[in-house]
Amino acid sequence: MSDARTRLDKINTRIRNNPVLSLLIAVSTLVIGLSTFTNATRNLMDLFSGAEQRPAINGLWQAQVSYDWPNADYQESFNFAGSDTQLYGSASFTGSMNGILEGAIAGDTLRFITKTPESLGSGPAQEAIHRYQGKIVGDEIEFVMQTEGGYSAHVPIEFTAKRNSNPPPTQPAPN
Repeated sequence: MSDARTRLDKINTRIRNNPVLSLLIAVSTLVIGLSTFTNATRNLMDLFSGAEQRPAINGLWQAQVSYDWPNADYQESFNFAGSDTQLYGSASFTGSMNGILEGAIAGDTLRFITKTPESLGSGPAQEAIHRYQGKIVGDEIEFVMQTEGGYSAHVPIEFTAKRNSNPPPTQPAPN
């Protein structure tokens, strides 16, 4: 006589006849269900509570920067944009605007780089990379900027950028 039961029927019968295995499967299912529900609830609560909200840094910032060579005091501008952890916009270096690259913001810390050509006499230009790291403190950002590459070595520069409180001028409405 042949056994007409399928493999699934045999497994089902074995589970029913073994209370420890049945209990283990039930507890495992409950743990997985609770874990999934807990993670989904946490994600919803973070969404509604605004946990880890991006600081309101978008807009124009200015800083007086003293570089590490003689007579090198510049009024620099930073125009930040982005959302979530993304940061883009522009930053000036010795008064010349450059695009922000590899910008990121996490909590109250932001990081980005800019690149500028550096030339010496009639020789070819070399690329200087400026790495910025800033800590947001109210309406100020405390920066450290390190330059690498180019024709000369530089020490890290520390400066504080302040939010530009003067809105840009508006164009009069046409008549």
